[in-house]
This record gives sequence, C-alpha cells and structure tokens, in this order.
Amino acid sequence: MMALLIHHHFRVTFTFDFRSTMTTPSVNFLGPNHDRSARRKTWLLVAVFSMAVTLVSAAGAAASYRSVHSGQGLFDEFSRLPVIDDIRGFVFGEEPGEISVPGVKRDENRMNILLLGIGGAGHDGSLLTDSIIFASVDLKEKRVGMVSIPRDLAWRREDGAYEKINAVHAWAEQAEPGRGAIRTAEKFSEAFGVHIDHVLRIDFRGFVALVDALGGIDVNVERSFTDAEYPAPDDLWQTVSFKKGPQRMDGRMALIYARSRHGNNGEGGDFARARRQQIVLMAIRDRLLSLDTLTDPAKLANLYSAVTRHIQTDLSPWDAFRLAPMIEDFGRDKIVSRVLTDAPDGELVATNLNNNFLLFPKGGDWTRIKTLIADPLQSNEDLDAATPSLAKVEIKNGTLRTGLAFEVANALSLRGYEATNAGNAVRRAYKRSMIFDLTEGKKPAELEALRLALDADVSLTAPESSQGSSTRFVYAENLSKETVQDAQTDFLVILGESAFSFVDQTYATKTQP
Repeated sequence: MMALLIHHHFRVTFTFDFRSTMTTPSVNFLGPNHDRSARRKTWLLVAVFSMAVTLVSAAGAAASYRSVHSGQGLFDEFSRLPVIDDIRGFVFGEEPGEISVPGVKRDENRMNILLLGIGGAGHDGSLLTDSIIFASVDLKEKRVGMVSIPRDLAWRREDGAYEKINAVHAWAEQAEPGRGAIRTAEKFSEAFGVHIDHVLRIDFRGFVALVDALGGIDVNVERSFTDAEYPAPDDLWQTVSFKKGPQRMDGRMALIYARSRHGNNGEGGDFARARRQQIVLMAIRDRLLSLDTLTDPAKLANLYSAVTRHIQTDLSPWDAFRLAPMIEDFGRDKIVSRVLTDAPDGELVATNLNNNFLLFPKGGDWTRIKTLIADPLQSNEDLDAATPSLAKVEIKNGTLRTGLAFEVANALSLRGYEATNAGNAVRRAYKRSMIFDLTEGKKPAELEALRLALDADVSLTAPESSQGSSTRFVYAENLSKETVQDAQTDFLVILGESAFSFVDQTYATKTQP
C-alpha cells in the first residue's frame, strides 16, 4: 500500500525506527468495539460479494468499450461509470477526511504525499515516526522528488519549546485516535508551507506483510556492513549483517535493512538509514511492476487485504486502486532522491539543546529546507540561488572552560552563521574575545552582529601566509600564532571569558520553521 501511495503522489514520509527517550502513553488504535465492527463488516462483504462480482464484470466490459473509443485509461473509464460510485459507497462507506490547511495553496501540476512509518504495537515508542519521506510528483513532466527528513529535526511546539519531529505524530494520534496521520500532514503542511495531497502511515508489521505479499523484493546492497546493536525482543541486541550486491529480501530482512542504524562501513546513523529506506521503496516499486500487480484489481485487492490493519491514510481503498497504475509512468531515471543531513555540504547542524540532540538548519534559517521541500526536483544551483549565503566563522577556545568553542559554535549556527572548525587556541588565558575580520570589511553587518553577541573586540590585524603556501594565519595576544583552517573562513574568533554569558543563554528558541 505504501508503494501504491508513492506511486500516486510523491511527497512521501516514511518512518521506520522509533526509539526515543520520550515516554508515550499507550494508545488503543482500534478501540473496544473494533472486533464487533470488523465481524459485521466481514459478513456484509460476504453478502454483497456475489452481486458485486456480477456488477463489476459487467462494468468492466462497459469500461473496456468506453476506453477503446475515448482513448482514456481503463481505470479512468471504470471509475466514471455511475454504478461504480454506488458500489464504492456501499462497500467502503464514507470517504476519509481531507488534508486541509488554510492559506496553503495546491499546485495542480504537483501531487505531494507524506509517508510515515511507525513501530506499532509491541515496539518502544510505538507511535513515533523515526524516518520521514516527503515525495512530490510532477504530474506534467512525469518526475518524482523524494526528501528524507531525519527524526531528530527540531520541531517547535505551540508552547515555544523544541522537540524532535518524530514526536509530532505521537501527540496527534493520542489527541485524536485514528486521525494522527492526517493531523500530522496538516501540521507539516502548515510549518513548511507546502500542500500535502495524501498521507500514508504504515507500521512494521504492515511493511513486513506488504513485502511478503509481493513474494519478497530485490535489493542491491551498496556496501557490506554489520550492525551489532540491532534491537531484539526483551530490550536486547542482536547482530545483523548484509553483503554487498543484489539479493532477494523477505519482509523481515527488508525491515532490518531499512531500520539498521548502528552499522559499520559508513552505514551507521539516521542519514545512511534514510538512504536505504529510499532504496527499499524503489525495490517495492520495481516488484509491483514486475508482477503486473498495478494493473490487476484482484492482485491489488489481495495486497490491500494483507496490510489493511496496519495502515492509516486519507485515501479510501478505491482511491488507492485507481491511483496505483500511475506508478508505471515514472521510471527510475525520473526519480530524484535527497536526504537532509548535517554533512559539511548539508542543510543541517547538530546541536545539544537542554540535553536533547536536535538538528537545526544552518544559521537558524529555514529558507533552504522550505525551498527544497517546495520543489525537491530543482537543481542545486537553483537551490543555492534561493538561499542566503552564511558568513563562515572559525571558533577557537582561548579559555580553560572545556567545550566552550563547541557551545559557541552551536549557538552561532542558529544565529545566521556557519560555524566550523571549533577547537582550542594556542594561548588559553583570554579575558575578552577577539574577532579577526578576514573579509577586508566586506561583511560589516555580520561582523557587528558577531561583535555584539560575543561581547568581543575586533582586531585590525590582517591575516598573513607563508611564502609558497595558501594557509593563512594571524598573530593574536602575546604574538601567539593562530592558523586559519579553512580558506573560505570570513571571521576567526578567539573566545575569552567575556563569551561565557553568550553560551549561558538559550538562543535556539529564537528560530522556528
């Protein structure tokens, strides 16, 4: 079902692993009357099955005739037959609610889907979404852009405090059971200013059932890795390994491959895991196409039956069946995958806010992330042009306070600067902070803001370089020689005790998506 949605409107948010320090009260997904209701619906479906088969067979013949004469697709003509509306309403009941956010406009040429993956019953943090994929489909150009959003991305709550974005769905589902996915999509839409057409949430069991119903998926593992800390029952760990190269995975193995986050060989962390999750989604797509599932209503019905108890979405089963064949229009070469990361060329910076690990946009400016989510298909050049450049600052600790350079770098990274190369100064007895302007006065506004924030003095000493070397250095107090690590650095800061008050305040609360 997840792949069906991915096909139709690609703003996908896929969430797999949900381990968090947050304690979440248990939520009854189905409610006390679910079993009784399920039995009634089962008998109802059995009662109408024979009539439905007869009607659908006749309707199929009529739709085929209309398709040949109109040039439209068989599913489109089938859905337009009046009798189908009657069957659909009778069997499936009322349509799910719409995702609606006032003031957020819909692009008629785009279809955006948010895919959420949760642990579900039996897992710690069962409602937390640890990986999120936002997919945007260009209906005109037949292209798809996917953006994986890390679970640790900072999310500002209504009370102004920050928490991880993976908690948004958990709170929404607890507040309104059965509607958490839709409410999460609405919050996401409001925060990032982009319309979301559909949302799909699937839990671990549903994912395993989906892959198994397809007979497994073929995944080309990009590199071998071993994870010695993969979650096992009873709060234990187990070791899992994957060999480089193509292999067939059943549902359980595909879930492990997508969830693993402590692997070696470059496969550790949430960012590597997000990339693997996109690979798994593509493998599901390929398997659906290879089995002709998307053009076979019977196969689609069997697939939906396998996962129906493990999904939550705004789409009705009928909508999913009708939209599924669209996935054939989007080849692999038309799909662009992106992952938000804290790499040197990434969009994020890691911070520690009140003992919580959070990811904020560099400089505290959400422009680049919002621009990327609005159009994941745009080139990096266009994205750079739409994003303000940040002044680069190197930080050196000129005091004996441990970790001061790192703390200041974190804070400046949320205040419009790209803070890099935090470390210790040669001399460690500075009373006042010093700023060396390496731009020759080309960024006066950034320099003045930095001076005020750090309560620092600005040195007029010009940088020097050794003969035959491009490495720059400056002479600071007592002629101590401080090397500039990056050729692109705009300001070199040597921290003194005057900077203590800067890090003793919480500045992160001044940024918001």
